Amino acid sequence: MATIHTFFASRFGDAPDIVTSAPGRIEVLGNHTDYNGGTVVGGCIEKRLFVGITKRTDKTIRLTSSDPLSLDTPVVSSLSSYATDDLPDWTKYPLGILDELLMSTSLDAGFDLAVHSEIPTGEGLSSSAAIELGTCLALDAVFDLSLHLNQMIGLSHRAENRFVGVPCGLLDQTVVGRGKENALVVLDAGSGLHQVLPVGASFRLVVFRTHIRHELQHSPYEVRHRECRDAIMSLERLIPGVRHLARLHPADISAYDIVLNETLARRARHVVEEQRRVGQFLKALNEADLRAAGSLLSASHESSKSLFENSTPEMDFLVAALSANEQVYGARLSGAGWGGAVLALVSDSFLDSDANRLADVYQATFDVRPKWWRTTLHEGARRESH
Repeated sequence: MATIHTFFASRFGDAPDIVTSAPGRIEVLGNHTDYNGGTVVGGCIEKRLFVGITKRTDKTIRLTSSDPLSLDTPVVSSLSSYATDDLPDWTKYPLGILDELLMSTSLDAGFDLAVHSEIPTGEGLSSSAAIELGTCLALDAVFDLSLHLNQMIGLSHRAENRFVGVPCGLLDQTVVGRGKENALVVLDAGSGLHQVLPVGASFRLVVFRTHIRHELQHSPYEVRHRECRDAIMSLERLIPGVRHLARLHPADISAYDIVLNETLARRARHVVEEQRRVGQFLKALNEADLRAAGSLLSASHESSKSLFENSTPEMDFLVAALSANEQVYGARLSGAGWGGAVLALVSDSFLDSDANRLADVYQATFDVRPKWWRTTLHEGARRESH
């Protein structure tokens, strides 16, 4: 907390009026099922992003970030020009929130906004959803908009789809908004309904960061999104009334894949089988069978690797090395893929020395030492007290 106050004051000359925060998230299971109308499971990590904001008396907007790649001086825009100004890419996330708000309300002034993040960027931990929800909470508070959490989640999702230009599903914003301590968020993306599932302290996760950055705007994410859309549009001709890939049965793909080329059939099979894995995973958690739950994580990664083709050699290496340890129940890539983080569900007996040995082998193979940390599940976006 002291950091965001100090950073804000160093850039703008005084402490912020309002401070909010939002966590990074991990996708535990349900890889690319959300925008295909399926169920996805995620949770919030302990690393958070902080937003400080002060309302101005004019229409100027000033934005700054403590990210080392950001400018040392604030980015300056205005309520009338933010959409057309040539601004750094990271500003699209807070300005996307502003853009959505201005579709339904008018603001009487600009603002100074600063971002300080503990969440590693490019690791598939959804720092984008964190800045969106953090900004939404901040603007809601400083302009007294009285938005409900559901509105903020929807607004943040639309901002990323429309202003940022990434056709993501609802997972990230829902988990970042709805996360609770020692609990998973289970989202039915087809209906938009969610549940918070307590998992207890025995649900232990270790996260490894590969050295390959994950960036949705510069990855094949949009290609996969389009392939899934093309697959369901083709299948609709033979299966009337179907709207989402995740609602199909694996037998449907086998029976009707004549209308799909080889690539589309692989993408569709991954989504359909991943949806079934999610159901089996929730059943395993209900029965407190962490070994069964972990095996489904590993099966998910294999499907991501072979059918959806969104893994990398580095991620495959980490998953294989983790899976070779009997104290690891299962491991998989987390997030959209093509770089970023790998998570593992582990027992109490998985030691720091186990993780460090794995990091040693990774370093010997790729000449880069991966960072890793243990995480439990934490609270979602919130307004911070001074």
